[in-house]
Formats: sequence, C-alpha cells, structure tokens
Amino acid sequence: MTTRVKFSIISCSVLLTAVLVIGGVMGQEPAAEGAYRPLQVYSDVLRHIKSNYVENPDMSKVTLGALQGLVEYLDPLSSYLTADQFRQVTSARENSDLGTGLSTGLVVHKRTGHTTVLAVLPGSSAEGVGVWPGDLVEAIDGLSTRVMPPAYLHALLSGKPGTNVKVLLRSLRNSDEPKEYLLVREQVKLPSVSRKILEPGIGYIDLDVVDRDRVAEVAVAVRALHAKGARKIILDLRSNSVGQVQAGIPLANLFLSSGAIVSLKGRQHSEEKFEADVDSTVTDIPLALISDRTTAGSAELVAAALLDNDRAQLVGERTYGLAAFQKTIKLKDGAALILSVAKYHRPDGEALQDGGVTPSHPLSSAELRRYYELRYPADMDLSPSLQLSQPGVNSVDQDPYIQKALEVLKESTTPVKKAA
Repeated sequence: MTTRVKFSIISCSVLLTAVLVIGGVMGQEPAAEGAYRPLQVYSDVLRHIKSNYVENPDMSKVTLGALQGLVEYLDPLSSYLTADQFRQVTSARENSDLGTGLSTGLVVHKRTGHTTVLAVLPGSSAEGVGVWPGDLVEAIDGLSTRVMPPAYLHALLSGKPGTNVKVLLRSLRNSDEPKEYLLVREQVKLPSVSRKILEPGIGYIDLDVVDRDRVAEVAVAVRALHAKGARKIILDLRSNSVGQVQAGIPLANLFLSSGAIVSLKGRQHSEEKFEADVDSTVTDIPLALISDRTTAGSAELVAAALLDNDRAQLVGERTYGLAAFQKTIKLKDGAALILSVAKYHRPDGEALQDGGVTPSHPLSSAELRRYYELRYPADMDLSPSLQLSQPGVNSVDQDPYIQKALEVLKESTTPVKKAA
C-alpha cells in the first residue's frame, strides 16, 4: 500500500470520527453542512502536516492527539480513551472501593491541560511526603499529564494496596524545579465529620467528604451542637471535593425544608428535578457556609442550593465548578468516549460547572494573601498535618474564613428554631 493511500485512509478515519462527534455536538446529521465547514479546515491541516512538517509524522499519534483534543475541548470531564486505556480505566473503577485514584490520597482534577491537586486526604501517602493542595501533577510514572485523558489519569493513580506510583509534582509555593515523589497506594480512611463549639451559641462542623455516611454524621453533629447550646452553625466545606455529585442532595436537605435543591439536564437527557423534603430536615437555625477554590462537586451543590434559597450565607472564595453527569460510549475498536451528557443546575438556573458558586461574603485579596502566606510558607518542608499543627497556623483567630463566618452569623437576625 502506498504512503499516499495510507494517509488517505487515516485522514478519512479521522474525518469520519470527527463528523460523528461534531455532528452530535451540533445536534445535526453527519452530512450537515455546518459540520463539514470545520472538517474542511481540519483536512487541510492534516494535508499540510503530512506534506510540510519538518519530519515524517507518526499519523497514528497525530490522529490520537486530534481525537483527545477534540473531546477534551468540550469540558474538563470528557475523555477519549484508546482500547488499552479504557481497559485500565474499567479495571480501576471495578477494583476501587474508595474512588478512582484516591488510594494515593491525591484528589486531582485536570483543566486546560493542567492537573491540579484539589485536596490531600489525611493519613495518606501523599500527605505524608508533603504534597499540598494547589500543587501541579506534571507526570505519573514518567507519562506527561498534559495530554493525558482525565479518566486515564485517575486510573494510573489507582492500583493494588502496597504498590507504588511515581508522581512528578510542581509546587506553586516556590520556584523550584518539579520534584518526583514515590507514593504508596493504600487503603485510606476517609475523614469523619468533626464538630466543636467556637463561641457561646455558635457551633462549627468541618466536612471534608460528602457521602451517605458523612451526611448521617452531619445530622448527628447538628443535634449534638444544639444540645451544647449552639443556636447558629458554621459548615466548613473547604478542600471538599470527594464524593458523587448527587450525594450533596441529602446533605442540602438536612438544612432545607422546601424549595429546589438542584436539577440535572442536557440536550438528550430528560430534566430531573430534586426538591427538598421537609421530613429529611434536621434544623433551620442560622447557617454560614465556608468555601474555597477547591470546594467542588457535591459540596458546591450544597453551597448553591442553600445560598439560592436564602437558607445560608456563603463565605470565602468561589468554588471550583465541577458538576456534570457522564456517559461512557464504547466504540467498535475497543476505544471509548466518556462524554458529559447533562449538567447540574443550581436553583437560580445557572450550571454549576460553568462558573462554580460565588460567595455572598468573599474574602479580600489581602486577607487571602496573608492567610496563604501563613498556611503555605514557601520554605516550608513539612507535611500538611505537621504544618497545620504549628502554633497559631490553624487557630480560629488566624483563620479569616472562620472569622468572616462568625461576623456574618453575629449579624444574622433570623429567628432561632430548635434542631429536629
């Protein structure tokens, strides 16, 4: 077979796949005129690459890169997986009780080519070696994450307990070169809900994970704090990015007796509406939520539901914006598409994934700068748990998020009602 014929076959295969994807995205048949205009440009680009690139290109890699870029451009959760990648992703999902990728303790997400650590689970291997939220994952076992499909990235972090994985990380706290860490995959215990009285009449609940067990723990915590005299509550959702998005629905319902919680809708997905059930509510005492830039998924669903229903004030930073429903589409060659087919919409109608949740009481840039300089010093070489145990670093007085939440609650004039 001649090189020209081989190139024509490859080009046709790429174009056909692109027609199917673009046609679906645009809501048109594959032969629709609107879909073919960008494909003509794509065909011209392929032709010039083949004819004029400085070296003879590997067209299979060009094709793979084109397909992955085409899908990842849609949103940060969609992926195109080769047959081998899809097998690894399927195996990781089937063999993970904790959640894909979480056995290292890293909660990561990829956006615009950059893979960011959103949270580090306490007691994990990642926490022990000094990985911090905000660090960038540049490679996993020698493979660059820049062009890696999001689903495959999480699969590479997964594995049998006791096995190792090498992760190349760049810290945003200093200008040093990336550093490679050897992480041990293990059974990481998800943190339980913690609670305490901050000041007379004001309780505090810290929630790192949203799932069925933690929702029940929050209900217990609310009743316990009320029994100790709490008549107002702060719910801290910072670095909360673990859990299925819909797990946030029963959590929001603990504090919301009526109204819309969230809706799920897409072009080919019938709209689903989730309303509050008064029988599931445990309290309607004044409430302040705390969020930061790593609050994602189920946690930001809770923040949006309570904020939009005027049930709570939100203090801190805008949330990450990560809430969509995916569908896995198997292809004939064993490859697969993981596509977002519906988005979660907050009660005000906005899609959570498009902009996150903006707090009603944001922290100023000066407050945030002082806080992060104290909490994440550039020359610090301690694990998060050790650094946060240093005198003053994790105190209420030094935490502008909590201080702002206290101010908001003290100004609240909402009538006090008993916890259910």
